[in-house]
Amino acid sequence: MPMGADFLNLYKEQVGLYRETHDANAVICDTELSSQLKSSAYTAVKRMEGEIQDEVPVVMSGAGHDAMAMSHLTKVGMLFVRCCGGISHSPAEHVLDDDVWAAGLAILAFPETHI
Repeated sequence: MPMGADFLNLYKEQVGLYRETHDANAVICDTELSSQLKSSAYTAVKRMEGEIQDEVPVVMSGAGHDAMAMSHLTKVGMLFVRCCGGISHSPAEHVLDDDVWAAGLAILAFPETHI
């Protein structure tokens, strides 16, 4: 976290505007599950395009989100939808319809091929 963010959080805590409601470390995604998600993404793109020109990318992420709360119950993995300009968790975030479609097909392909 940038130093300015630390100062802002400390200030909010001191004046009563900040209340911590959840504290958990990032978790490491399960390698087998991540590999299966990648395979499902590959299947989805192949269904859309007929053939794949490029490798399906793997993004390094210290899994946060719900993964932090669920990791003590089960393996976790994440499927990311490409965002224009890499902007995420912002009002400026924008995804292409084809990318959302590919993610949906990947989720549908997962139980078809891995369960």
